[in-house]
Amino acid sequence: MANVTLRDVAEKAEVSTATVSRVINGNGYVSPELKELVERTIDELGYVQNSVARSLITKTTHTIAYVTADIANPYMVTVARGIEGIARDSGYTLLMCSATGDPEQERECLKMLMARKVDALVLNGSGYNKELIVEISKQIPVALLHRHYNDPSFMGDYMGSDNDRGIRLLTKHLLSFGHRKIFILKGAERTTTHQERFNGFAATMKEAGIEVDKHYPYQYGGDFTPECGYNALEYICAMDDKPTAILAFNNTLGLGALKGIQENNIRVPEDLSVACFNGINHRELMSVRPTVYDIDPTEVGLQLGTALMERIENPGLPFRMFEPQGELITGNAVSTPTHSFGRKINFL
Repeated sequence: MANVTLRDVAEKAEVSTATVSRVINGNGYVSPELKELVERTIDELGYVQNSVARSLITKTTHTIAYVTADIANPYMVTVARGIEGIARDSGYTLLMCSATGDPEQERECLKMLMARKVDALVLNGSGYNKELIVEISKQIPVALLHRHYNDPSFMGDYMGSDNDRGIRLLTKHLLSFGHRKIFILKGAERTTTHQERFNGFAATMKEAGIEVDKHYPYQYGGDFTPECGYNALEYICAMDDKPTAILAFNNTLGLGALKGIQENNIRVPEDLSVACFNGINHRELMSVRPTVYDIDPTEVGLQLGTALMERIENPGLPFRMFEPQGELITGNAVSTPTHSFGRKINFL
């Protein structure tokens, strides 16, 4: 039956339209018998509520937007599942968008979502469009994921990771094995994610007597993508004084580096040790398992979803910061440096 209306359901069930409306929207009392009758009639007729009409009445679309710079990253997908679980339980639908880290694409995506009247936004941003995002945070609940903006006008929440603690643990782990020539895959330098991890790395290396600044030879930047990690290996292979370890600032950079390592027949950990920030999906199935600082993406998603529901209920909440701690998980990709790409090296 095409274009079934709420009135059609009411007439078929021989109840009032108000009763059908209460069953659909879950407000007001309806006896269990009538509720079962109405729901059965809805299924029989194939009634689908007109969400556009409903949003005009309720002033809400019951939609949460999730915008990420890298929709292909399994970590981001798992976070989305956690958010979706909380959202669904509260009657909201999650709408996912990929901005691919491009500031213009991100800007157009955000403008489109605001035009669609989404009720809340989760943003893993490009590091740009600060003014627009701050303005959006004054209109709807916003939660920033792993990349924030140092602006007191922002009125949402921030869900990150303890970047300083995580990168320090990874760096100290490599130093404890005797590594001093640690090559860092930095990702996007404009983001707070990069800045906090770089600063933590530099501070830890300084404690070991090694200065890390813009002249530090063992570094490569670009973006938080597998391609960047892969391209870094070409750069490393061309170096005269090669590193003994790689520290990737996120999991996708690490995966790209592992691909380059394999194609260049570099042995891990005999020639090169590998560690990275964030866990890698199905790492236990990999023959080469880097040491990682692992943050549970499901827990991150659940916390994000809960924070958004709280802010939807109470838009006046102050700015909140959530930084769940991860754990260092060792693998089989780190050992004492004895060779550098087949060449014997001496350590102090």
